[in-house]
Amino acid sequence: MVLKLITLVPPGEKVDFEELYNNLWTAHPPFQIDANFGFTTAIAEMLLQSTQNDLYLLPALPRDKWPRGCVKGLSARGDVTVNICWDEGELQEAFLWSNHGNSVTRLHYGELVTTIAVCSSTVYKFNRGLQCLEAWRLGK
Repeated sequence: MVLKLITLVPPGEKVDFEELYNNLWTAHPPFQIDANFGFTTAIAEMLLQSTQNDLYLLPALPRDKWPRGCVKGLSARGDVTVNICWDEGELQEAFLWSNHGNSVTRLHYGELVTTIAVCSSTVYKFNRGLQCLEAWRLGK
């Protein structure tokens, strides 16, 4: 059932009972606000899970349904914002930053873990091996 729910309905095509529009709203009557907003939250958790000090990238990515993609602006605990891109079901790059305060964060992808001191208003770019490739101040 879950795999059917993450199948997007192409625009203009007939809708089955349990599918998903490309805006991530559920494609079944009646309109249900809890299903629509709850489902988008569940999708965000599939792509990024967080605690106050840990960020887990792509912990439950449905690789067969979404082999490639990007997500931008996911909010994580600790006031961290994350962008993630993947291809062939594997992480390609991730960006993270915080607008307020500094923190120490552990970044996880599969079995890989790295620790980073996140400084306020600094963007960090990571590759698939969780190596920090670049860091720059926001707005530059």
